[in-house]
Amino acid sequence: MSLTENDLTSIEAPPTTRRDLADAVALLVEGLGARPLGLVSLGAGDEDRARLAAHLGRNTLHGCPGRDFRAAWRTNAAGDAIPRLFRMGTKGLGRCQYVALTHPQRSAVLVIDVDQRGSAGGLVENLNSDVYRAVSRLSATGAGPSWIGINPQSGKAQLIWLIDPVYAGPGGDSSNVRLLKATATVLSDVLGGDPAFAHVLSRSPFYRGNDPTAYRWHCQHHRVDRLGDLIEEGRAVTGEDGSTRRSEAQSFTSGRALLEAVQARRAEAETFKALADELAAELPDAAAMDADRIDGVKVLWVSQGRAARDETAFRHALAEAHRLRAAGQRMSDAKIIDAYERAYAVAHAVGADGRTEDLPPMRDRLTLARRVRGYVVAGRPSSSTAGGPVETGRANTRERKALATLGRKGGKKAAERWADRDSDYARAQLDKLDSANRLRALNTDENKGRVLAYIASERREKREPTTREIAEELGLSVSRVKALRQALGMQAKRGRPKKD
Repeated sequence: MSLTENDLTSIEAPPTTRRDLADAVALLVEGLGARPLGLVSLGAGDEDRARLAAHLGRNTLHGCPGRDFRAAWRTNAAGDAIPRLFRMGTKGLGRCQYVALTHPQRSAVLVIDVDQRGSAGGLVENLNSDVYRAVSRLSATGAGPSWIGINPQSGKAQLIWLIDPVYAGPGGDSSNVRLLKATATVLSDVLGGDPAFAHVLSRSPFYRGNDPTAYRWHCQHHRVDRLGDLIEEGRAVTGEDGSTRRSEAQSFTSGRALLEAVQARRAEAETFKALADELAAELPDAAAMDADRIDGVKVLWVSQGRAARDETAFRHALAEAHRLRAAGQRMSDAKIIDAYERAYAVAHAVGADGRTEDLPPMRDRLTLARRVRGYVVAGRPSSSTAGGPVETGRANTRERKALATLGRKGGKKAAERWADRDSDYARAQLDKLDSANRLRALNTDENKGRVLAYIASERREKREPTTREIAEELGLSVSRVKALRQALGMQAKRGRPKKD
């Protein structure tokens, strides 16, 4: 462990000092091309695994020996599929390459899957160079991962942070769970993580088998991080402002007020759209003015002269898939892969920075094409937005029903008829309503008299009639008889009636 890492893990640096340190590291890494020494490739020992197990606080873990995830489940006596659990510290857990480090109700770790190809070897230094720089910057500011697992064949990785345990409510949600999702999204954007990672079964740092393709784990530290600190440092790396302005929840006293507000906003939006259309005809094409767009490809840059080849190619393939869908054309694997390869070639030509061309194998490109097609069909944007703040301007169920009713043709016509309360239509409807109310009042008075007479006659015979008997005798409902008895002050006695 380097001196910087020791200093940051032994004392709690104030926010200003950490920010100055982050700026200095960014200058050395991005401006001068330095390679920080905060990351180590020393593997993991029994003590490291024991401390991780103690932090998880679990007696058993849901595990799977290999990529056949059907083996992660078993059938109980009732025929239901249940998770296959392995006790901590047993040989069975040591044979599992995949485990569920988190539980739906409790999470003590944060796992990020980095899908950027590096080099073969299984050491931290075999990470993708861009990912290595990002992890080094986080590590130098005291927000680096506790565990780094490296794929010995491709250089892909999974990173684990030890965090204060996060608990979910009965429905699987809570404010801390939403903070955990937001932190995972920010760190995934910083490290180029896989936004489709399910966060269920991940690579196991407890694996002790002899599979040459298993991940090689390297323990960096045993510090327990706060989610607030991690998301703050992640936003500092990306330059994102953490302050978000939340819109206030709106409430309407009636459906008509809601409809009027919607109509006003629609008119305002149409006005702005007309103005934007007028300006669009006068302004030049934004794509033509973009200096980073080369041969139709939007090139993203890591630093001066160094292009983010993989991200550029992925985003261009996603944009091409959206264009194909909008044009009604088939989003085939070949078209998406061709767009990916073309964008990668353009980014490599203008921003190789001494690197050799390193396209992923065709198997990974086919997986990428299926993932891109799934994003487009699901309507998802190019970057993950999971865990973001919930919008407060959405209509609730009552407001949606009001909009649906008042927005229909019949509702519009009825609103026109009732606009003038003195019109013939309104007066006729109000007269019908008054007559119906008078009839209901007369019926109520008549039924009160019938109930009163029946109860009086029964009491004269020295017996107390039940509500159900009165309802059957007078042809009324039980609930109606209850209401009438309450209005008369002649409620039935509590409890079940005595048997004769």
